[in-house]
Amino acid sequence: MSIRETAPPSTVAAGDTVRRLGLACAASGVFGVLAGATTLAYPPAVPDDQWSYPFPVGVQWAIGVALAVTHALTLAGFLGVLAADPHRRSRAAIVGLWVVVLGYAVLSICELISAAIGAEANASSAAVNLGSAFGVASLLTAVGSVVAGVVIVRRNVWHGLGRWMVLASGVVMILLVTPAIISGDLVLRMLALTLWSLTFIPLGRAISTSARGE
Repeated sequence: MSIRETAPPSTVAAGDTVRRLGLACAASGVFGVLAGATTLAYPPAVPDDQWSYPFPVGVQWAIGVALAVTHALTLAGFLGVLAADPHRRSRAAIVGLWVVVLGYAVLSICELISAAIGAEANASSAAVNLGSAFGVASLLTAVGSVVAGVVIVRRNVWHGLGRWMVLASGVVMILLVTPAIISGDLVLRMLALTLWSLTFIPLGRAISTSARGE
């Protein structure tokens, strides 16, 4: 008679949690792509020097809340990276990943504030200060992702595209998103942010499959 080995309940529960965090990460990528497409497709309803452009204030509220949720889902994804441990407990990677988590928490708060100041002009003090906060939060996510991503790539625990996506998310933020935002061109900004969002889909898959030991 053979005895079938089963994983302890705590291990199964931990695996389920990691899988859900991976799904949250992948979902954030999909939502980010949809947000970019919506922004590009929406006919301008306000002057281009208004913070909510191209959306009217009411729609800006909905977009802001949706983006806050999207960043929270990405945050969950990076908690999943911490739990999946493709960095093999590297101290530098752990610090980097917690910096990323902080950055996404700040981005979520910024999006809610952004929803509330939609009627402001881009040159207003509220908009300028919020823009600075977005910049600091984005820098935290970028630097933390690059530091942790380099370790993950070197550890070679994950295989395939997902292995590179923590690093890629930081590199895309630094090399594409930041210059696009500085340019002030809406199309460039949305295209760069869409590419950034796409990195979270294979990252989410890598997190989820790691929970199954693949």
